[in-house]
Amino acid sequence: SERNAKPSHCPTIEKSAPLGGSTLDGLVGGWATLVDRSNGETSRSVLRRKAVHPGEGTAAKPCFYGPMPVVEIRLLVQNTGFSKGAIIVPAQTFCVDASTRRKGEKFLEVGDGDERFRRRVMHVESNGSSSSSSKLTEFGKQQPQASSLTRNEMCRLRLYESAVVSLHIHARGCSTTAKFRSKSKNIQILVCVDGTTRPLVITLHANKCLQLK
Repeated sequence: SERNAKPSHCPTIEKSAPLGGSTLDGLVGGWATLVDRSNGETSRSVLRRKAVHPGEGTAAKPCFYGPMPVVEIRLLVQNTGFSKGAIIVPAQTFCVDASTRRKGEKFLEVGDGDERFRRRVMHVESNGSSSSSSKLTEFGKQQPQASSLTRNEMCRLRLYESAVVSLHIHARGCSTTAKFRSKSKNIQILVCVDGTTRPLVITLHANKCLQLK
């Protein structure tokens, strides 16, 4: 069980299915949820670019829409115990570890070719007070109340502040969200605490009835 408690009011993840939660020495809390579709299927139409083969030059290849199994994961990150400054969530690419004892496997993020599936950051809480004017912004663009961010930072969180990262994962070989849940093992978030970057690993559970505390 987690030693830290998930923020009691977080509209951006309240309607999504809990996957798991973890803490980093009581300083940072992380929770993962899955945005489940009504039919339980993962197939989405994704904009893709045809591959460039040797000898074909570097000219841009035509794009096309094709089916791809995609799931949306939302990661809630909160500064739960670091009061000497802000915890930084650096720019990073996420993946879900689906390795078994026999082979290693990772589900990677959907590429940047389709704007609908870009990684986005939601600021949902500031200084322990819920914000009714939370906005969803694309990573790389100026975020509300975060004009001091550098290009290498996704967000800065002072004590009790939290943010939600929305990302889309290519669930290769998983036609349903249930199958994705059964294969997923963990997801890692890099956080910088007091100048040191450390991994916060969230173990993912297949049980739909899991309750995040």
